[in-house]
This record gives sequence, structure tokens and C-alpha cells, in this order.
Amino acid sequence: MSDDTNKPVILAVDDTPENLDVVKGILAATYIVKAAINGPMALKIVEKQPPDLILLDIMMPGMSGYEVCEALKSNPDTSNIPVIFLTAMDQTTDESKGFDLGAADYITKPVNPPILESRVKTHLALKHTMDELHDAYAVIKKQKDRMQEELNVGHTIQMSMVPREFPAFPQRTEFDLHGLLKPAREVGGDFYDFFMTGEDEICLVVGDVSGKGVPAALFMAVTQTMIKTAASDDHSPASIVTRVNDALSSDNPASMFVTLFLAIVDIRTGRFRYCNAGHNPPYVVRPDGELTCLNQRHGVVMGAMPGLAYAEDEASLAKEDSLFIFTDGVTEAMDQDGELFGEPRLEEFLAKADHSAAQTLTAA
Repeated sequence: MSDDTNKPVILAVDDTPENLDVVKGILAATYIVKAAINGPMALKIVEKQPPDLILLDIMMPGMSGYEVCEALKSNPDTSNIPVIFLTAMDQTTDESKGFDLGAADYITKPVNPPILESRVKTHLALKHTMDELHDAYAVIKKQKDRMQEELNVGHTIQMSMVPREFPAFPQRTEFDLHGLLKPAREVGGDFYDFFMTGEDEICLVVGDVSGKGVPAALFMAVTQTMIKTAASDDHSPASIVTRVNDALSSDNPASMFVTLFLAIVDIRTGRFRYCNAGHNPPYVVRPDGELTCLNQRHGVVMGAMPGLAYAEDEASLAKEDSLFIFTDGVTEAMDQDGELFGEPRLEEFLAKADHSAAQTLTAA
């Protein structure tokens, strides 16, 4: 006794029993063949158990094959079932209308057995391939949705690691401070931080990790944590950067690196010491729009090589001066024509910008 459980199911629909017998005689050895003598009966069979392929006569009383095909293709549950029309009518008109309705093929009657077998086999193989693609797409979409959910969580966690409540120190009226982070993706490697290292001393940090996505975000989190830890007992920017570089370089199998600008500002005097590890040089902006670029570099990027000794410099902020620290996400931003924003435009913007509040610079 043969096992028919894995055989494809063919539904033959024709109002002439003799035609159904011919189809069964040709296909029954290879497929499970079900029969319907009109359109409504065919739709009920399909609703109960959708077949793998439908052989559909066009000229039937009550409900034509065209109407049956239209009903099948308008239903999402049955729209992917291949329909092959069986017809003895003029093919030019028939094929145009049938294909518009979503038919897969046409076979003229009287049926030629090899042609019927070949067409059925071909369209079942195509359907099998499409079903596999659909299943694969469903798996990919599920994984994509899961990854997107995880990235969204990662974005939330990353954004929680940078200060976002302003004014940051409402009790301190001697200075105004604001920061903004807009990752190009859900998560990225840019970061900023600021924290008090003494009663009248604040540490400012802006960094940019190589690469994008989750690895950059993780490296960013590690770097940020190490800087805060080092700065808790060390008030030298050069020393902090040197220590963090050694730590990052000692265990960095992915060979990631980070550019960094770190400054420690004396709030009482406006004097600050800073260390630039391969980062974009920031600007001191005077009230009249005069710019001073702090273009000193004190070492290469962090994380690339242990044992480096970084240097530092000193500068000063007068009353109403602004210190603008940024990453290359600003200067490498592109317009619709693919043109970079660039340093000249940034300098022009800073020279003309309203510096009455720090937030006006980040919101512009």
C-alpha cells in the first residue's frame, strides 16, 4: 500500500465529468487528485484544505473559471496557489484575461498528457521554491525584528549613559553647558560626558570610536567608564588619557580605537588643561565671533598601541567665551548632493552663531 501523505494535491475543476476522468487518469499515479464540477464546490474544497495546484476550466455554468480565479487571488490565504486554465477557446483573448487575473499558465483541450504532466511539475516546483523563499523571508524578518528590538534597547541604554538633563548643574551659575548626541544608527560610537572632579573643577570629554553599531557602542561604554574611573583620582588630562590608552590597548582583539578630546576646566579662573588624542580640534569662540582653533595634537588615537605617553596643553576661557567640542559627525554630514559640511562652514557658523546660551549651538 503506497503512502500518499507526501504527494502534492491537485484540484481539477470542470463541469464535464469526462474531462475530470482524463485529468485523473494522467496525474493520479503521481499526485492526489481532487475533483469539483463547479466553481462554488471548488472554493469550498479550497477553503477546507488548500491544494498545491488548481486545474481550472474556464467555461462553466453559474460561476466561470475567471470568477473562481479572481476569488482565489483576492484571498491572501489562497492567492499563492498556482492556477492553470484548461480551455478550448481562442487563446489570444483567454490568456490576456487569465494572466491579468493571476493565472500561472494555460493548457488547451483536449489535454496532451506529456504537456499536462510537464506543466504541473514545473509549476509545483515553482510553488515549492516560492514557499521556501516565503519561509526563509519569515525567518529573516523574525530575526531582523529581534535584532531591531535589541538595537532599540541598546540605543536606550547608550543614551542613558550620556548626560541629557540640562541645565546639568542648576546651582552653578558661573558657566552654561549643553551636549547633544544623535547616532546615525540606533547605536554608535560617538559620546560625550562631563562631571565634576572637584568643587570648582569640571572634566569635559568628547570621543568617537572607530566603526558603527553595537561593537562601537560597547567600546564607547568601556572607554567612558575607564575615563571616569581614572579621573576620580587623577586631575591631569595627559595622565588620564595615557592610563586609559594602556588599558584599552592591552585587551583589544578587534583592534578598535577611539579619538578623544579631554579637558579639565577650573571654573573659578576659566583656565583649562586639555589633551587631544587624534580628535577633531575644538574651537574657543569669543563674543565678537573670533575663533581660536585648539589644533594641538598630543598623541595618536587611543587603543591602538600601549605604552604611549600623551601630552597636554593649557588655554583659557574669558567671560562669555564658548568652548565648542565636536566629532566628525558634524563636519562629515552630507547634504542632498553628497557635499560635506566641512570645517569652513563650521567656522562660518560658529563665528555668526548666537552664543548667549550653549543650547543654541547644539540646536542650530
